Amino acid sequence: MSESGKSVVKFEMSSSSAILPRILIVLGMVAAVVTILYFTPMPDHTFKSCDRPCHALDWPMICRIQLTIEMYQTMSGVCKDCPKNTTDCYNEFCASADGQVRGIMTANRQIPGPPIHVCHNDIMVIDVINKIPGHNLAMHWRGQPQNEAPFMDGVPMITQCPILGYTNFQYRFRASAPGTHFYHAFADSDRADGLFGAFIVRQSDKIEAHRKLYDEDLKEHVIMLSEWTRDLVSEFSEFENVPKSILINGKTGSESGPGMSVFNVKKGRRYRFRLAYTSGNFGCPMVLTIQEHLLKVIALDGKSIKPYEVSSVTLNKGERLDFVLKTDQDEGKYEMLVTSDCQGYKVKGSAVLNYEVSLEAVQARVRNSRPNPRNFDTASCASEIGKVCTTDVAALDKMPEELREVNRRIYLNFDYVRADDREDSYVEWKTRKYRVNNISFTFPSSPILTQPEDVPISSTCNELKIPKKCQGLETCECVHVEHIPLGAKVELVLLNSAEDDQELIFHLHGYHFYVVGYRNFDYPIKMEDIRAMEVRNELFQRNLLSPVLKDTIRIPRNGSVALRFLADNPGFWMLRDEQSKGYTRGMDIVFQVGSYREMVPNPSGFPSCGSFVGPDFFLI
Repeated sequence: MSESGKSVVKFEMSSSSAILPRILIVLGMVAAVVTILYFTPMPDHTFKSCDRPCHALDWPMICRIQLTIEMYQTMSGVCKDCPKNTTDCYNEFCASADGQVRGIMTANRQIPGPPIHVCHNDIMVIDVINKIPGHNLAMHWRGQPQNEAPFMDGVPMITQCPILGYTNFQYRFRASAPGTHFYHAFADSDRADGLFGAFIVRQSDKIEAHRKLYDEDLKEHVIMLSEWTRDLVSEFSEFENVPKSILINGKTGSESGPGMSVFNVKKGRRYRFRLAYTSGNFGCPMVLTIQEHLLKVIALDGKSIKPYEVSSVTLNKGERLDFVLKTDQDEGKYEMLVTSDCQGYKVKGSAVLNYEVSLEAVQARVRNSRPNPRNFDTASCASEIGKVCTTDVAALDKMPEELREVNRRIYLNFDYVRADDREDSYVEWKTRKYRVNNISFTFPSSPILTQPEDVPISSTCNELKIPKKCQGLETCECVHVEHIPLGAKVELVLLNSAEDDQELIFHLHGYHFYVVGYRNFDYPIKMEDIRAMEVRNELFQRNLLSPVLKDTIRIPRNGSVALRFLADNPGFWMLRDEQSKGYTRGMDIVFQVGSYREMVPNPSGFPSCGSFVGPDFFLI
């Protein structure tokens, strides 16, 4: 055999000997993966609660929850001798409220509804059972962007059909946004009657931004504030149902003496409290203080901010705020006081911060000095001594560079006009036509996300597309939809030019936004003036470095704000007027982000609804 032949044989033998180890390595890797998957616990479909310590490498759990919605009443039979016997006020299913009997709307006969505590990215499977005859509703999961399931956002006639009486609807979505949130009925009147509950999404301590600032984050330290009235709230009420008191986790102190909510702590510790203003008929700002204690604010609307230490906090409906409380006072009981001065009505609610006896308390340093007054206000307001406003707050992370410039700017003017004297104005809300850019929002006849073919094109509108029926009218009533290309860098410029002294509150579904600019005028101003000032670069001194990130914004009378977000979540998302008692009073608007082909397809068998035209055979 020639030398060249020997070389070929030698090369073939060396190649064969190299393949075998490679095959063994691949087989070993496959065996390792199979072994890991076999012994790794998979999500359990049978358990109901996902309340547990959250770890970075854990599998997401499937959380099965059932919410039964029904009419109930405060001080029912299960309350027994409450308020004479305070212990009975804490009986299961006893909604003591302020100690007076009135009707309420509840989830699982609780007010607030059962709290939901889950970990980041857990899968929620929530059955909502509507047991209220003749009443339809939908549930919104505030703070969750619903990127994978826009049809689970809970907006009736936009993302789903309302849940009719005696029917069920199963919400399935991923808890993708960590932080302090809550769930509630979409209609504000239902919220005000008690249909809301905490929705807390925790994440691993390793990635929790402010984990070093507190020792404990207990599920018992969630504070749900709600304005309380003397009777059921209805958008058709002839008289204003004035606020009577403020409930803290469904309870408050009063002359009748029902049990108050109690928050237990131990001395010498740092506790994270999660605060949410859930509902209210009037929806006026609330101020919370804790006797002799400072509050270190660390998050707004579920997003971390740079800490601010204050003696009180002010927030309004729909907002959430996290703070750290250091228990450095003498052992005893301290008052948690919430007050609101609203349209001439002064109301309050109270709870108890209770120091439990502990060994650490003996060794802890005592500090009895009263903190200097300093208020943290979630409003967009001017800086002043002793006050921190949203526009002063810095987010923990910088705003993305790509949002330094925008390619879609939308101007929205919110106001109202007086109704014609010839119209039926037997209730106050009918004397005004609320509107956005001269458009008064109304809902479509079918959900625009899931049944676009059933929504007449002539029923939708915006500034550039006014229906023929509205030609020459001062106000157009239609489905207000603004189109935003997917991936656009958006800035919303909102102006409150209504004559009401009460501020406007708006919640953006599907997104959080950066509050980059604010200005409050001492005189009435028109949108034309706002646009002209913007052209001259005189409107805002924008903060494009680290503005606060929120999903709910407050706008005072004659105030204007600029909000920015990246339109990366396709779907139909509402900018919701928080002061509407029912589904709408005309100040809502829907943003269509992307085209239908860019949106998540509807699940098979998704419920449909809409108008009905009688059969033709009756005409024969």
